[in-house]
Amino acid sequence: MTSEPRAVKAPDPYGAMLRGGAVPSIAVAVVAIVVFSVLDGALGAAGSVLASVLVVLSTASTMLILRRMAGLDPRVVFMGAMVSYFFKVMLLGVFLVLFRNADWLSPIAFAITAIVVSLAGTIGEIVAFTRVRTYIYDEPAPASEPRP
Repeated sequence: MTSEPRAVKAPDPYGAMLRGGAVPSIAVAVVAIVVFSVLDGALGAAGSVLASVLVVLSTASTMLILRRMAGLDPRVVFMGAMVSYFFKVMLLGVFLVLFRNADWLSPIAFAITAIVVSLAGTIGEIVAFTRVRTYIYDEPAPASEPRP
């Protein structure tokens, strides 16, 4: 009976960060939607919902893009992260220009919700990343038994 070593699955830091950021950001988004619905009615709810959706989708898209790039040269991953960040900022800028005169949402609810949901997600991602056990070396291959 030979005991063969089990293949150790490498940890997925991007998946952990995606889950770690999604849970607190969605929880904070729900609280913000309720609070601004009570304080500002339908306008507050609209601003808060819109900000929550934008922030959660933006954060998730970053982790999914980085997950697809895992294993590539670090310089390529950095460039991909910067390009995706640039496009997200540009899309947010276009969004803000298009909806600058929207009278169907509360800009204060939008701004505060975007900030707190983003902070909650970022803190969750950092905590999740610190808990991922990232291997710094490959396990050595098992020695083959000598032939008689």
